Amino acid sequence: MPFANATPFAALDVPMLDRTGREMVVVIVKATFTLGKGAKEGKLVPADEPAPVRVTDVLRDPKNAERSSALYPSDLCLEKRGTDLVIVGKAVSKKKVTYVDVGISAKAKTVTLRVHGMREYFRGLMEVAISAPVPFEEMPIEWERAYGGASEDFGVVEQRNPAGVGVAKSDKTLVGKLAPQIEHPGAPHKTSKDKHPPAGIGSILPHWSPRLERAGTFDAEWKKTKMPLMPPDFDVRHYNVAAAPLVFEQGLAPGDPISILGMSPDLFAFALPALPIFIEARYDEKTETARPQVDTILIEPSKGQIELVVRKAFPVGRGRSALRELRADVDA
Repeated sequence: MPFANATPFAALDVPMLDRTGREMVVVIVKATFTLGKGAKEGKLVPADEPAPVRVTDVLRDPKNAERSSALYPSDLCLEKRGTDLVIVGKAVSKKKVTYVDVGISAKAKTVTLRVHGMREYFRGLMEVAISAPVPFEEMPIEWERAYGGASEDFGVVEQRNPAGVGVAKSDKTLVGKLAPQIEHPGAPHKTSKDKHPPAGIGSILPHWSPRLERAGTFDAEWKKTKMPLMPPDFDVRHYNVAAAPLVFEQGLAPGDPISILGMSPDLFAFALPALPIFIEARYDEKTETARPQVDTILIEPSKGQIELVVRKAFPVGRGRSALRELRADVDA
């Protein structure tokens, strides 16, 4: 059926099946803004180069996909629980330092990370320890620099962050290798014995925990009765791509403040805007109108850029209940 995008934003209609096998079409609209400067200080203005609707995850290292994290998450899914907040960027300082504390605040929640300079494991007197960090002014915040990873034969894997560093079958094999640079301030990594939960603010891939477990149980019974549909115990939170502390299950609403400290020279702050987007689905016997709320926010402080995503899925139907036309628009 035809889809008309009358919004000034990127949009895409994608056919999908829901968990019961029903044919659906999901309309995804993405608005891209930049944080204004000068007379528009603190205000969001439409970006000159809007980000596209992504139908696949964009890996940081496609040539080494098994050990890569996602630079940008896919926007493709039928629905989400609440709002995902994903941050892409780096820790920055106006002078060389050995670490930077980064803080992300949204609504009534604050998430903090400590980002160190490069450091490695070395053989200490009694244990395999972590060296002092090398001073830096900018350091990427990526899962590859947090605790996690896998042994060379993948016999041991940190499912919460297979892309990280610090996991090995034997601590001795870590000597001379990179040590975690990103950690929770209250749970520092000092030796190879420290195995604190991975710390990060980027998106997580579908085969990482906890998204993996939320996909459901793919066992013999599933193969016999449900394949290729999702298992009966599928959890919609599988579609939430943000790091666990940055998933807002109650959702973020227009006017909610969002601020980021330590990822740009100055405080990066704005209020979530109201998007006057509506999506219409025309059937033979009725027209359904939806005003979806923002379910994904992706921020790149170094670029001053914010992506806001809304979506709505509609059943395709049959006969007189068949979906005839889709249209995305904004209020006049």
